[in-house]
Amino acid sequence: MRGMSRRRGGALLLALFLFSLALLIPGANATWHGGKALVLYRVPADGWVQYNYKDSHFWSKFRTEIENQGWDVDYGRHVNASLLSRYDALFVLTPVKDIPDEEAQAIIEWVKKGGQIVITQNYTQNFANEITDEFGIHFNGHGGKHVYIDNFTSHPLTDGITRVHLVETHKIYVGGMSEGIAWNRKGECLIAVNDSAGKGLVVAIGDNELWLNQYFDDYDNKKFLDNILAYFWNTCSVPEFSTETLVVPVLSLLGVVLLLHRKKR
Repeated sequence: MRGMSRRRGGALLLALFLFSLALLIPGANATWHGGKALVLYRVPADGWVQYNYKDSHFWSKFRTEIENQGWDVDYGRHVNASLLSRYDALFVLTPVKDIPDEEAQAIIEWVKKGGQIVITQNYTQNFANEITDEFGIHFNGHGGKHVYIDNFTSHPLTDGITRVHLVETHKIYVGGMSEGIAWNRKGECLIAVNDSAGKGLVVAIGDNELWLNQYFDDYDNKKFLDNILAYFWNTCSVPEFSTETLVVPVLSLLGVVLLLHRKKR
C-alpha cells in the first residue's frame, strides 16, 4: 500500500510539473498590450464612415499614435457580432450614411456586453445617433467652427488637459447615465461619456477632424486620444501577466504538494 501511495504521489507531482510548464511557456513568449482596436474606414465604393482612416496620409498620426500606445489595430468597412467579439475598442469616426440596422444593432449589443467605442459626428449630419441614442447621448445641432475648449469636468479622460481644438463641432444632449465632460463657452456640451453603457463604455465627440494630421498636435488633442486609450486599457479584456506572476503560485503549489507527500511518508 505504501508503494502504491508513493506512486500516486509521484504521478501527481509529475502532472503538476507538466501543468506548470504549460502555463509558463505562453507567458514567456507572449507580447502583452493594451488591447485590440478596430477602426472603421471608407473607400469610394464601400463603407459608411467619412474617410479612409486606414490608408489616407492625412490620418497617419492618428494611426501611429494608437499603435505607439501599445494597441493592435485592425481596419474594417463593416461589422457584425462575430467580428466585434475579437476587439476591445471600436472607433466610429463620423458616420456619413445611414448605418445598416444590423450593424448598428451589433455595435449596440457589443457595447452592452463590454465593448468600448469612440464615436464622432460632424455638425452636418446625425447618423451617429442610431447608435448613441441607446446610451443617452444625442448629437443635437451645430456648435460652431474651430472651437477651443477649456471647460472640462474632472474625469480620467480629461486628466492633464487644459485645451482641445475642435474643428466642426456638433452639440450633444446627454441623458440617463451619460454625462458631459467638455463644453464650449456657451455651455453647450461637445464631448460626452457613458461609463455605464451596460458593461461597456461610450465616448462621444462632437467633431470629425480633431485627430486629422493638421490638428493632431494642436493644444491637447493628442493627449486626449492618449487618455481615451489609457482609460480603455484599464478595462479591456486582454489579459496582462508576466511569467513571474505565474511562477510564484505554481511553485508554491508544488511546494505544498511535496510537503504533504513527505509527511505521508
